[in-house]
Amino acid sequence: MPRSSVIAVVAAVLLVGRAAAADPVEHRLTIAQTGTQQQTEPALREIIGQLQAGIPDFSSLEPELGQAIKQQMVGVRSLLARLGSLQRLELIGNQNGVDLYHGIFANGTTIWAIALSPARKIAALSFRQDAASSNAPDPNGVEVTTAGLSGTLRKPANVDRPPVVLLIAGSGPTDRNGNQPGLEPGELRQIAEGLAEHGIASLRYDKRGVGRSAVPANFREDDLVIGSFVDDAAAWLAWLEQRTDLGARIVAGHSEGGLIAILLAKRAPVSAIVLLATPGRRFGDVLREQLRANAMPKPLLDEALATLAALERGESVANVSPPLLSLLRPSVQPFIRSLTAIDPPADLAQARVPVLIAQGGHDLQVSEADAAALQQARSDAVMFRSAEMNHVLKLAPAERAAQDKSYTDPGVPLAPGLVDAIAAFVRDRQPATAGGQPSGQNTR
Repeated sequence: MPRSSVIAVVAAVLLVGRAAAADPVEHRLTIAQTGTQQQTEPALREIIGQLQAGIPDFSSLEPELGQAIKQQMVGVRSLLARLGSLQRLELIGNQNGVDLYHGIFANGTTIWAIALSPARKIAALSFRQDAASSNAPDPNGVEVTTAGLSGTLRKPANVDRPPVVLLIAGSGPTDRNGNQPGLEPGELRQIAEGLAEHGIASLRYDKRGVGRSAVPANFREDDLVIGSFVDDAAAWLAWLEQRTDLGARIVAGHSEGGLIAILLAKRAPVSAIVLLATPGRRFGDVLREQLRANAMPKPLLDEALATLAALERGESVANVSPPLLSLLRPSVQPFIRSLTAIDPPADLAQARVPVLIAQGGHDLQVSEADAAALQQARSDAVMFRSAEMNHVLKLAPAERAAQDKSYTDPGVPLAPGLVDAIAAFVRDRQPATAGGQPSGQNTR
């Protein structure tokens, strides 16, 4: 799938697409038995080699997983090519019937999850960047940390107390630049670069458990709720409040990050929020629509819809079929329940701060109807629309297959006018100086 608006359902566990409901930090592990490892390790080693060669043996895969791999083959092979040759696999443990492995490659380390069906075919498969791996530092930024989180503060040159934008990434294992394993649109880094050219500072950060951001001690996946990410954003906001060299604080969230920005604005002092490709419908409605749009067998679809309905009622579902574990495993259900409780328009209406809503006409995850719902809740919102902008904020054709390059090539520029619109909105939030001009003007 292209990317993480909220969730993209595939029957498999392929996290190289923005498919995760939450950052899949693996916890509550049990030590896998030798017999289990003997079954899954050879299968995993073989499928990795096949994916690297671009010729997976679909007869060894359950149909739902095979279809998901076909849809994401370009991104999968691109990432594996950069990782180089597989050096070894190290068993981590087992979680909810899924075996977890460290995959050590010549150029990096990944975490893989694999489950076999009763027919001994691969029913679930995922991989993601190891949380211990690091993304390349920004030579024009400063590495900063707070509460175990790592980020990049980028300040414009020769600007006195510039306004600062806190950039919040979308769903999945997303780093400070907006990238995930197999996907490198780099849109958050591009926004930071563009804002600096406008005399505006920015702070962007790796999500918890991604890149150089740590996982809290004794943390378990079933502890994770959307409020956990709001807490992380609040920690960064508090850190910015201590910086006397920075001015007004604006929060900009992409996709699910926009929901975090809305919730943060309801509980912490911010000057304004920017919603980039942010869903305007309840999560359950969006997920239900995406489930029905996927080509999965009817029994599996019925199970997924029934499980979702139970989660919306605040219930838990203990037994989940292997093809659905990536999305609906018991340990991630608290997070899904927390998402279904969010009513984006209603919550936005309660956020008493100025709002900019940016939406693209070629966004395949968040539609114009989402932006319209948010705008209806806040008729005073500033709107930026780009007819050909997609979900990662780049100009792209409307067809899904034709959007691949914008998801894998960070050199594809942002949609024209987007950074200008954000910068103008931020400037309007900056208090005026004694001379009548907004503070943060270039002093050269």
